[in-house]
Amino acid sequence: MNRWISMVMAAALVVFGLGASALAHEGHDHKVLGTVTMAAADHVMLKDQAGKDVTVMVNKNTKVKSAPAMKVEEIKVGTRIAITATSDKNNVLTAKTIEVGAAK
Repeated sequence: MNRWISMVMAAALVVFGLGASALAHEGHDHKVLGTVTMAAADHVMLKDQAGKDVTVMVNKNTKVKSAPAMKVEEIKVGTRIAITATSDKNNVLTAKTIEVGAAK
């Protein structure tokens, strides 16, 4: 029964076009996992686990957790990352932390 309800809910989300950004709500932390496609001083672009392109803004308060230490723009394309971000009223994600994993 629970599986059937889950399938109906998933189908409803697809039918009504609710993506991850529509489900994000202001003021709460969101986790974005994926592979870097581009990194700059002010934003990071990645392909998430569902294959969707995601852009996350970076500011002076964003912390990069890596060994060795690095700046956001030094993250290489193909590197797996986990971002904890908040969204504003326009669903723009801003990174609080970026955890750098291994490159593919």
